[in-house]
Amino acid sequence: MKATLRRLAVVLAVTSIAALEPGMALAHGIGGRADLPVPVSYFAVGAGIAIVASFVLLSALWTEPRLQEGSWIGIRRPPGARRLVTALRAIGIAGLALVVVAGLVDGNSSPLNIAPVLVFVYFWLVVPFASAAAGNLWRWMSPWAALSRRLNARRPERDDLLTRMGIWPAVVVLIGFTWLELVAPNGAEPRTLAVAALLYTAFVVGAGYLAGPESGLRLADAFHTYNGLIARIAPVDVVPADTVGTTVATTRNVAVVRRRWLSALPTIPEWPGLTAFVVVMIATVSYDGASGTELWASLTGDLRRETWFQTISLLGFIVAIGAAYAGASWAAARLAGGGWTAPRVARRFAHTLVPIALAYAVAHYITLVLYEGQLLLITASDPFGLGWNLFGTAGWNVDFFLSPEVVWYLQVVAIVAGHIAGVVLAHDRALADFGGEVAVRTQYAMLALMVALTSLGLFILAG
Repeated sequence: MKATLRRLAVVLAVTSIAALEPGMALAHGIGGRADLPVPVSYFAVGAGIAIVASFVLLSALWTEPRLQEGSWIGIRRPPGARRLVTALRAIGIAGLALVVVAGLVDGNSSPLNIAPVLVFVYFWLVVPFASAAAGNLWRWMSPWAALSRRLNARRPERDDLLTRMGIWPAVVVLIGFTWLELVAPNGAEPRTLAVAALLYTAFVVGAGYLAGPESGLRLADAFHTYNGLIARIAPVDVVPADTVGTTVATTRNVAVVRRRWLSALPTIPEWPGLTAFVVVMIATVSYDGASGTELWASLTGDLRRETWFQTISLLGFIVAIGAAYAGASWAAARLAGGGWTAPRVARRFAHTLVPIALAYAVAHYITLVLYEGQLLLITASDPFGLGWNLFGTAGWNVDFFLSPEVVWYLQVVAIVAGHIAGVVLAHDRALADFGGEVAVRTQYAMLALMVALTSLGLFILAG
């Protein structure tokens, strides 16, 4: 069995590489999105072939579900883990304090203010990207979780609220945050971010008061859910040792657990609102990329600068991606028979979209992390915009150390890898739910959706 899996991994890797070299004609450098050596459609076709080939190979070689129960490989209690999580918690609290103080002190008068860098680069991108490899760092870093647990320590857990409402409040919060980032005219101003951070702190603490600290986090804290979902991709995690897999973060006993890649995703509870949450993760990034293309500019003209139009467009992307996923779920339910419904299939397969959401985020924002991430060293010298130069870095410039062609290949690899991971997860869940030949047949619509999303992602990146 292990030999079969190794062969499958090798074949998928080779197929993915082939997708990056359509016609083996990519020896030329890529000078920019408008200067691709071959049409972007070639990349889309190559990526689609890789995804279809992975589906065919999985159908032939992966005949039994292997990921549905999770798969802990080992648990260790290294002495340094406790110090690590204590440091992470201090970093999280310090980051929130910096955002608030920097925003209230400086407002929007200094280009060196540290608040936008901390929020839109490190909090929104670096932490989730790191969690996809190292486990749920946000479990320990979240200042809102720490405050809610401290202030609501004696409040009883209201699991009934979580059962009824699920994570729908978190869905609304996620849409609101992306609206602030992508649409709001003053969304990146330090004072706006400071006020938003204070209001959100009160919101999360209030949710903990009503539902209990842990139920409140799952109910209303979008970033708790967002980072928790992405972290389930990772092969390791740092968790409370006495209750492996819990979301309760205590530094008294800490363990490092090892598991197979992706194996924690199928064990996600099917909370009400989970499907919508993952759809929003994909759709908001898609809107961000599409709204910056030349095609979008030519189609929308001056309307694209209007806040109301941007808001409608953002919501439109969410509806469109959601409708596409609902259609694929409906087709799978029809093919499965046996009383399966589209909403039930959508919930059961929602976790398969998480690697795609991460892939979209990595592909679209990798340059933001690599380049604007350097601003942390620059703004650290003058975090409040008061004209300081504490570390002598205030005058540094951003180093654009990667060529456009390297960035493009990184983006293509991320898109293809994310969708192949989605195919693997969908195939494994189909085997568990439908079994045998029916499982393969039900995945045709999902496969078409994966190929369509891959093509969409590549065309947006190239635009």
